[in-house]
Amino acid sequence: MIVCTTWKARPLSPEQTNRMMEVWAKTEAREAEDPSSERLCWYIAADGGSGITISRFDGSDAAVAAGLEISLALSEFIELESKIVLDMDAAMPAITAAIGYL
Repeated sequence: MIVCTTWKARPLSPEQTNRMMEVWAKTEAREAEDPSSERLCWYIAADGGSGITISRFDGSDAAVAAGLEISLALSEFIELESKIVLDMDAAMPAITAAIGYL
């Protein structure tokens, strides 16, 4: 399962920013240890105010658990939105079937 997560920074004080960096470091260490997930890409906007990650998970349970953990840990600092996504090879059969309904 592939999950695309976008995030947007909340206004933070310098103290909140330092705390966010501490929490974020812990979430990164946890993710690095998790054999059920792999980060495929990670981009941050040039202004630092938003970004996107795309990760692959072994299954839906792993994806949902990771998303919940990250959201609970970081939602004080950033707004997160995650969506299940498909690569075009996986999506084309459904697209073709949907076109058949037109």
